[in-house]
Amino acid sequence: MVFKDHFSRDSKSYAEFRPKYPAPLFAWLASVSPGTELVWDAGTGNGQAAVALAQHFERVMASDPSEKQIREATTDPRVTYEVGAEEIGLGAGQRTS
Repeated sequence: MVFKDHFSRDSKSYAEFRPKYPAPLFAWLASVSPGTELVWDAGTGNGQAAVALAQHFERVMASDPSEKQIREATTDPRVTYEVGAEEIGLGAGQRTS
């Protein structure tokens, strides 16, 4: 299946107009997680949730199939970004903030 990239065309607007998640959501996710060493944000987009998760987890792996979204994602030293969808790792396509 080929990824239909509907988000790279205007990734700046996507970041600006995307609804914000409430901060207590990320605290709750950490509280019900079996650990707080590592979490994966699949479909991270602009990294909004990844950076919020980094407030509660030691490391965040964040992936998105849109290379442009990853290039323009919000940086955080605890977040590692990678272009991809179902599979992630620490391959050549990653961008560490």
